[in-house]
Amino acid sequence: MQLTETEPPEALRLLRAGRVDVAVMFRYDDTAPEDSGIHMVHLLDDPSYLVSGTAPGEVTDHAGSAWIAGCDRCRSHLLDVCDKAGFEPRIAFTSDDIVAVQALVAAGLGLTMLPGLALAAHRHPDVEVAVVPGSTRHVYAAVYGEPPYPPATEALLTALRDSASPGL
Repeated sequence: MQLTETEPPEALRLLRAGRVDVAVMFRYDDTAPEDSGIHMVHLLDDPSYLVSGTAPGEVTDHAGSAWIAGCDRCRSHLLDVCDKAGFEPRIAFTSDDIVAVQALVAAGLGLTMLPGLALAAHRHPDVEVAVVPGSTRHVYAAVYGEPPYPPATEALLTALRDSASPGL
């Protein structure tokens, strides 16, 4: 087995090109649907958390705050959540690195939103978190085409479904 790390759009390109058999990826409710031919196997729902150096409160409390954004899909989701809260966030930093993002938050340089799985993998001791109601990342195993899949692909899908558990 080989692991290739990439963002969801590139993962789908690799899947369609036959360079990977399964792509573990995420999407939000506001993410555009995948192209036809891609079969999405739901693994888990992963809540989003507001991450701050102090008691985070709610998203609406931070209209004037500096924000730290992540990948394009995460940034788009952050913009959507803030828009629903009635403001456009002031993006001060952008990074896909959850360790660096939390270090910036702990240093008081902004706040961010992170998924529970990211916080379960690493949580800076000097950050506080609060769940963001209505903001959930959905994690899927994407495969090209319809079942039945080759035995190795089926085995991987089974293992992924069996091991999937939410973050915090």
